[in-house]
Amino acid sequence: MKTRTTHAVAAVFSTAAILVSTASQASATDATQVKAELNDPAATPAAYISYLRNSHEEGAAEALQGFKSLTSTEQQKFIGYLHDPEVLKSFLDKTKGQESGISAYSRSASSTSSLHNGDVIIEQERTVSGISAAARRPLPRGNHEAKYTTHLKLLGVKVIKLSLWVNFHSNGRDITKANYADAGKRNLTGAISISKGTPKKSLSKWGWCQGGHCSRGHNVDASVVWEGSIAFKGSTFQIDKKQWMRANVYGTVINHSLKNV
Repeated sequence: MKTRTTHAVAAVFSTAAILVSTASQASATDATQVKAELNDPAATPAAYISYLRNSHEEGAAEALQGFKSLTSTEQQKFIGYLHDPEVLKSFLDKTKGQESGISAYSRSASSTSSLHNGDVIIEQERTVSGISAAARRPLPRGNHEAKYTTHLKLLGVKVIKLSLWVNFHSNGRDITKANYADAGKRNLTGAISISKGTPKKSLSKWGWCQGGHCSRGHNVDASVVWEGSIAFKGSTFQIDKKQWMRANVYGTVINHSLKNV
C-alpha cells in the first residue's frame, strides 16, 4: 500500500511538472508572439488588423475593410508581401522616369503596372490643379499646381501613397516663378518605414530652333528624397530614393523619376 501511495504521489508530481513545463512553454511562446507584434505591427494578420484599427492615418478604415474581406490564405500572402523587400524595391523601380508617351498638352494622365500575377498593383497619376482637360494653350495667368502621385496596392488594398507637387506662377505664356514644392505620404504597411526629406523646387530652361525660328521658356521642377527601410529575416534593408518631376506651362507633368540617392 505504501509503495502504491508513493508511486501515486510521484505520478501526481510528474504530471504537475509536465503541466508547469507546458504552461511555461506556452507562456514563453505567447510572450514571444506579443514581443514580435509590438516590434512589427504586421507580424500576423491579427496584429495587422489591430494596427489598422488603431491607426489615425488617412485611409486606414478603408484598408481595414479591404484586408478583412480577404480569405485567411490571402491575408497570409498579403503579410508576406509586406515583409518582402523585393516588393518595395519593385514599387520604387516601377516608378522610374517615364517621359516617352506623355503628350506635352495632356494635363491629366494615369498608368498602371502589375506584379505577382496581379497581386501587386502600382498606379501612377499626373494632374494639374483645377484643370483636367487637355489643352494646346499655356495655363492662364496665375498660380497653378502640378502633382505626381504613385500608389501601391496589395491584393486590392492600398497601402502606400507617395505624392510630390509643385506650385508655380504662369504669366499666360511662360512659367515665371516656382512658388513652393511639397510632398506627402500615406503608409499603412506597418512593416515598412518611410520618411520624407525637404522638398525642393526650381525653374529649368528649354529652347529649340527650327527653320530660323527659335522658342524658349521655362519648366518647373520639384524633388524630394524618400528614405525607406524594411525589416526582413532579422536584417534591415535601406532603400533611399530621390523623386523628381518636371511640369511645363501647359500644366503637364512631362517627366518624372525615382532614382537611387
